[in-house]
Amino acid sequence: MKAEYYDAIFKRKSFHLFRGVGDDKLMPEELDEIQAAYAGFEKLYPEIRTAIRIVPAGKVNFKHDAEYCVLIYSEKKENYLMNAGYIGEQLDLWLVAHNVGSLWFGIGKPDEPTFDGLDYVIMFAIRKIGDESKFRGDMFAAKRKPLDEIWSGDGLGVANVARFAPSACNSQPWKVDCWDGQLTVFRVKPNKLGIMTPAAASYFNRIDIGIFLCILEICMQKNGIGFERALFPDGGVRELVKVAAYRIDAKNENMNKE
Repeated sequence: MKAEYYDAIFKRKSFHLFRGVGDDKLMPEELDEIQAAYAGFEKLYPEIRTAIRIVPAGKVNFKHDAEYCVLIYSEKKENYLMNAGYIGEQLDLWLVAHNVGSLWFGIGKPDEPTFDGLDYVIMFAIRKIGDESKFRGDMFAAKRKPLDEIWSGDGLGVANVARFAPSACNSQPWKVDCWDGQLTVFRVKPNKLGIMTPAAASYFNRIDIGIFLCILEICMQKNGIGFERALFPDGGVRELVKVAAYRIDAKNENMNKE
């Protein structure tokens, strides 16, 4: 994971509309750069094969002024959705760092449901942003659950940033316990998300957990916190499902300040 993505956390926003962002266009060489960057992103599960396709937005019926959509494909293996979210959020932040606006577009319909033997997972809508002021100016003004609702114990100096990870319908389906150098992440069992069924909510929330783990790890690395990570199968139906545990190996001056 690259700690330089940390600044992009504060800048990123979900572009539900791409109005007024300027007339700059993504050039073919920039699309090649996106493909090349994706190939270098860290995976939670290196053994799970994934790929992306970049297609004109019109191919997936995205009507809100996007230029392209980036479709993520994956093998269907244990925790593949969490893995896709983890990789996808690195892409999200990379795009922000290169002044490309994006939207995790869960309701998009792929033009090709399979690619190179892989199954479609989710997509981003993207567009070049010529006016940088269109990115988020104050992340802390965004609506999120109170910190004490999602995090118990030591905040490590990262909790108040990590909680701004994006999620489907802003559901924030994570709970963190951190005590005595052990940080545990749980996925909260979903109910309906708006008009989504519980099955659809569960699907997207598993992606969301991967997004959260990505943001969490970037924050820890930026703050000089070493860790060892253990992952657990997310197949449970309990109210709280343990998905990851971190043994914190190093302390820094920002720990215990939240």
